Amino acid sequence: MASSESPNTAPAAAAVASQPARDFLAHLEAYLARRDGVDKLLKISRYATRLALAAGPPLPPGASARLKSFESSVGLSRKAFRLGKFVQSLNALLAHPHPPPSLALLAYGGEGVYYFVEQFVWIAKAGLLPAHLLPRLQRLSAWAELLGYVGSILIKLEEVAKIESSIKKRLVKDCDKESEAVKTMQGKLLLKRMSVVQDVADAVMALGDVTDGKGLLGSSTLMAAAGLLSALISTHKNWNSC
Repeated sequence: MASSESPNTAPAAAAVASQPARDFLAHLEAYLARRDGVDKLLKISRYATRLALAAGPPLPPGASARLKSFESSVGLSRKAFRLGKFVQSLNALLAHPHPPPSLALLAYGGEGVYYFVEQFVWIAKAGLLPAHLLPRLQRLSAWAELLGYVGSILIKLEEVAKIESSIKKRLVKDCDKESEAVKTMQGKLLLKRMSVVQDVADAVMALGDVTDGKGLLGSSTLMAAAGLLSALISTHKNWNSC
């Protein structure tokens, strides 16, 4: 008995089956085309390596030395992705009315100074600037980064409170937890809370740099875990925004 299926059915089915793969690859291409996309993948690689060295089983000396060299090389490579990045902080600050709110000045000003100084840290580590300047540049960079994260965390906590208030008002108004408006706001709330966690993790690392890793902040496992957590959250946010 002859089949009633069209001869084009099989190719069409194959095309439908391959569509998710093409969509994923197109999304991946868009993600990797962004500066932050590549930077966060490098950040995951670096802090996963640090965590393996700090908390993993003992490794042979040769393997441990190679991992340490890889981690150091990735850390230096990431600094190249910060060239000119201070401009986005400057634009964010200029977007506020003049004079900008104090928290915006703290957050974007600190972040901008951090990215600006990091360019010179990279140049010094690359050997173009005298090595004796490096400790001062790194300390200035660490303080600016820490202050920027403090401002960012405070701004985002205010935004979290506003979104929570909006959700409560919406629920009082229509009492429908399954409405699209409520679900959209709950999604924004989750992303904002994740962003706060990311900033806290980054602030812990910056505080460790400022205090020269004294006390609990000297724990290699804690610092590596904080860096990896921050990288994973940032990667998730950047992936969804592509």
